[in-house]
Amino acid sequence: MRKIYHNSERQLGGIGHFIRRGAEIYPARVAIYDLLNKRTLTYAELDERVNKLAQGLLRHGIGRGDFVAAMMWNEHALVEIIFACARIGAIVAPLNVRLISAEVKQYCEEHGCRTVIASNVFTERFEETDVNVRIAYGAAVADWHDYERILEAEEGYPLRTRTSLDDPYRLVMTGGTTGPSKGVLHSQGGTIFTTLSDVAEYGIGRGWQTVSTLPLYHVAGMEWGVFTILWRSGTVIFPSTTSFNPLEYINEVRSRGVQYLAIVPSMINPLYQAWDGTPISAPQTVVTTAAPTPLPLRTKLAEIFPQAKLVAGAGLSESLNMACQSEGQFLEHPNSVGEPHIDTRLLILDEEDRRVPFGTPGHVAVRNFNTALGYHLNEKASRTTWRKLRDDPEGLEWCFTGDIAVMDEKGVVSIVDRSKDVILTGGESVPSVEIEAIYATHPSIKESSVVGVQDEQWGEAIVLVVVAEFSATEDAALAKELFEFGRARMAGHKVPKRIAFIEELPRTHFGKVLKRDLREWNFERLFSAR
Repeated sequence: MRKIYHNSERQLGGIGHFIRRGAEIYPARVAIYDLLNKRTLTYAELDERVNKLAQGLLRHGIGRGDFVAAMMWNEHALVEIIFACARIGAIVAPLNVRLISAEVKQYCEEHGCRTVIASNVFTERFEETDVNVRIAYGAAVADWHDYERILEAEEGYPLRTRTSLDDPYRLVMTGGTTGPSKGVLHSQGGTIFTTLSDVAEYGIGRGWQTVSTLPLYHVAGMEWGVFTILWRSGTVIFPSTTSFNPLEYINEVRSRGVQYLAIVPSMINPLYQAWDGTPISAPQTVVTTAAPTPLPLRTKLAEIFPQAKLVAGAGLSESLNMACQSEGQFLEHPNSVGEPHIDTRLLILDEEDRRVPFGTPGHVAVRNFNTALGYHLNEKASRTTWRKLRDDPEGLEWCFTGDIAVMDEKGVVSIVDRSKDVILTGGESVPSVEIEAIYATHPSIKESSVVGVQDEQWGEAIVLVVVAEFSATEDAALAKELFEFGRARMAGHKVPKRIAFIEELPRTHFGKVLKRDLREWNFERLFSAR
């Protein structure tokens, strides 16, 4: 008779491994420099604080399956909250610090968050929220438990492992570029696979340091920005300011010899303007993510960090990893996001779920070890994003990303556009990112975005929205120049029908342009092609 092996014991564990391993092997090594709160934590100290917070949460009746909302800047307490929840089987729900009170109330009630831990500067946003346990970090807040006192009351001994790799531990807000933010559930084991994959793809070494600026309430801020470093028992540096300070960033990277940086494209111009022109040699790997990185920005980044491995990566809240570049592709393939991550299968499909030939645009479907568990309490949206392919002999669910992309014969993937951002004009399908890439090379454009708006003649009219590099330039003269610039470089049906000027592009909390807002914008500085 065939013997069946049971290994439920071997499924026990989770992301707490990152911290506990560091505390066992390198107890005196610095895990976090929190410059915002002027606090330094070794791995032994961080592990002890995580255990104390976990014990305190249990004492307050918070346990397996309970949702814990958290609103913090990038600071040590948020790291402690994430790992404390993971150790006891609770589910952390990090909130975007830009949310207003009404949005906080709606999100917490929608997902059943009955506990909140927040920095004292954010506690007012939870006044109308129905929660059972309120914990404030920082200055004392009336009717809120004090974060540090909760820790002081506990012994900090190691907890018995009570979670498995399949257990959910995090509810993360989606980027919200195409509608209201949804809550995506991730598993402990899925994040372990993601982090291992990122360590391998980015070549992150033991003991490396990073300056963490990507928001920790976003998956890239956690996995790419922090978890990779903690797994390698390195050091995470949280800046002293809550808004991006490019000069401080450069000084920290130089003075501490930081080896790894994860950034978003919107950081590159400020960095370049603050840079003194002397190459910064310490970083070994620099990753850009969250949005396409046009060639002009890539060139600037290569000037600042000439010795670093520069790569562009792509991912999403619903699946985390999607693709990343190999060394040398950053400047040679500026329109690509590289090849699928080591933990990711990626298909380019037509409307009937059939694979398209290499070089042909199609819908991106991915399957990896961290394909999310689904949208919490939103089965309808889950069925749309995660579904089985038609006539798939494996019978597996895939994550449909909403991206339109092309894969070449070498497996290199180039995102053509979001499916919702392909403009249908005059009977032709025009990718907005193609137009954006062309205009990114114009010296008078600081940044731009392209959208389609309803038009009786064209169906959708292409509108180029520009933030000008030189504010002294007259709008009308620059608009005329940009129309001519486009006509000289692309087919007539791709040239914008209108050009608008604004001071700043609307963005999500993670730097993605909110094109849905631009489609409805009442532009005061708008010019039409003649």
